[in-house]
Amino acid sequence: MQSTPQQRFINYVRDPEHSRRIVSPFLPYPDVIRGSLELLGIKPPDDPFTAEIALSQALDYEPMFMTSCSDLIFPWVLCPDRSTDETDCYVIETCNGEWVRNVSKRLGIWGDESGFPVRTEEDHQMLWDVCAQVGDRTDAIREYYRSFRKMIGENGVIVIGHPNPSWLGFQIGQSNAFLHWMDFEDVYRRSIKAVYDASLVVMKIAIEEGIDFMSNCTYGLEITSMKLYQEMDMPVLQDYAEWTHQNGGLFWYHNCGQTSKLIMSGFYNKLGADVIETISPPPSGDNDLAESRQYIDRSICTKGNLDLGLLKDGTPDQVIEATRMMVEAVRGYPHIFSTADAVLPGTPPENYIAFVKTAREYI
Repeated sequence: MQSTPQQRFINYVRDPEHSRRIVSPFLPYPDVIRGSLELLGIKPPDDPFTAEIALSQALDYEPMFMTSCSDLIFPWVLCPDRSTDETDCYVIETCNGEWVRNVSKRLGIWGDESGFPVRTEEDHQMLWDVCAQVGDRTDAIREYYRSFRKMIGENGVIVIGHPNPSWLGFQIGQSNAFLHWMDFEDVYRRSIKAVYDASLVVMKIAIEEGIDFMSNCTYGLEITSMKLYQEMDMPVLQDYAEWTHQNGGLFWYHNCGQTSKLIMSGFYNKLGADVIETISPPPSGDNDLAESRQYIDRSICTKGNLDLGLLKDGTPDQVIEATRMMVEAVRGYPHIFSTADAVLPGTPPENYIAFVKTAREYI
């Protein structure tokens, strides 16, 4: 009986020496999927998940899909009557009253730090309250993961979204994170623990409902420092990996920034991760794949690292050459051939197809 994409992917991570090598682009944007199907003469399904499954079957790759996680811990509800022309108002009800955030309609949550709800020391109490309430939502969380697994079936692997406790589940902006850590570290550590504990409630359900990989992400050295990475990020990552393995799962670590010093310092070998992505090249990262891979233990499966800018703006011939170079850079190492982060909107279908076909044929 022919193995499924899900089985092939997991078999490779667990036993790369005796398994077929994996090609798995990182979350291609729906317009890229649709355009690629049309270029292949296949009518795209309306549902984006079904569409990528169809594309992966046509091009013989193993897709990965990502669920929510932090959104299940922090279930913000849009309040249209309290929104304005400039901002959207969101609310979470807690035992101590409403927690409110206002997000710029023009800039979005990542374009304006004022939209992150943890801005003062007092805001941490609201975060603790919301995290403590996650147990009240377990039925809805379970139904979400069960439905996601049913939708994907065995046509790909599913990775849980990154809870990111070090950055408080994406409830604090980058500058405030550092300021709060410096000004009231004990409070910040309690918030990290609150998000971590809440995420384990979610992850336990996810594993029970067949989600393949637990995961977490952190920033690279373009934002954090070696010292802060050791103090803020590594303990959480190690705890996640240990917990995941104790519960029979696989742990996936994502960092798409500047990571070469972290890798060469041996930090990645201490995390306990089964899959590490994306070993990003310049300009988003600072890795030479062949060099960095030598510093990562052979028991760890790396994933990446085709440059997104080249994939979007280069020619098919350039994409083919870069893909061949990527394959050669990791000869003899367990590696999943992918991109340096999520495939950008507007990426030409010709380039996407060239990447996938070359990776599959050349490995």
